[in-house]
Amino acid sequence: MRTFSYAICALLLASYFESAAAWADEPASFASILKADTKATFKKVADYATANPDALDANRAWKWLFITALEERMEGEAVAYAEGYLKGPKPDPLIRSLAQQTLLFGLARSGQAELAVDLFQTQLRFARLQNGGEFVDLGLRVATALRMSRQFDASKKVLEETANKFFLDGEVRNLCENKIAKLALIDQPAPVIAASDTKGEPLELSALKGKVVLVDFWATNCGPCLEEFPNLKEIYAQHHTAGFEIIGVSLDGDAGLVEAFTNRAQLPWRMIVAEAEVDRLREKYFVRKIPSLYLINQEGKVVQYDVKGADLRDSIEALLKK
Repeated sequence: MRTFSYAICALLLASYFESAAAWADEPASFASILKADTKATFKKVADYATANPDALDANRAWKWLFITALEERMEGEAVAYAEGYLKGPKPDPLIRSLAQQTLLFGLARSGQAELAVDLFQTQLRFARLQNGGEFVDLGLRVATALRMSRQFDASKKVLEETANKFFLDGEVRNLCENKIAKLALIDQPAPVIAASDTKGEPLELSALKGKVVLVDFWATNCGPCLEEFPNLKEIYAQHHTAGFEIIGVSLDGDAGLVEAFTNRAQLPWRMIVAEAEVDRLREKYFVRKIPSLYLINQEGKVVQYDVKGADLRDSIEALLKK
């Protein structure tokens, strides 16, 4: 029997030549090439693992499959494979955990909210009260996935379950309660933004009606805030002319520092820094921790919050298509 490493090389080469014609006809980005190859390889590896459950490299195939599904947001395509693996004889503990997460996010992203909440509650029973660790992170990510598919009641339920489970941890409870409070902003007119930017010029959200707007609360000493900037710069460069804007709200309180930073980082969007205005906006937008991001549609309504990476890009592009 061929080894998995030999098989995967063959599959990658096959997927390359299968998509070569399409590449020749039109330019492709790195992301689109990677996505096309990953999807092709994903299906072939899934077929291999399913058809060869007793192969010596079957566990390696399953592990790659579920890790890829979770990293590339392909959980919806892997639900059936995860269910099949979990029903099989004596699943490997590590791969079983990956399969359970794949199934959980697959259900959440595909709108099967009730099943996703039930599965999350089942997993939550194994968490220790004193230290949620990975379970808290899992709860926050599942709540986000449910919110992205507009399953708001289910998202709230997951946050409540997480807060109740780790009631001894005030930080976890406050974080979950803050996420729940932000849910009240969804589909409502965005709180008014009327302030001066770092150059002293007026900046009003109402003047941007008809555009898709991202409001980003951040600070120069916030690592996760800075990590998202390359993604924001790329999205802005690609979609600004199509009607996408960003309003930065810095918690630094120093206009000179923020302007120096944004010039060095080449951030082309405008910033609000004045402490009185920032404090008012933090209260209106329920900002306790940063980064906090809010996506506002062309009608001036909040449609999502605290999304980043590929989820943020997808949300922005979906709004612009409307």
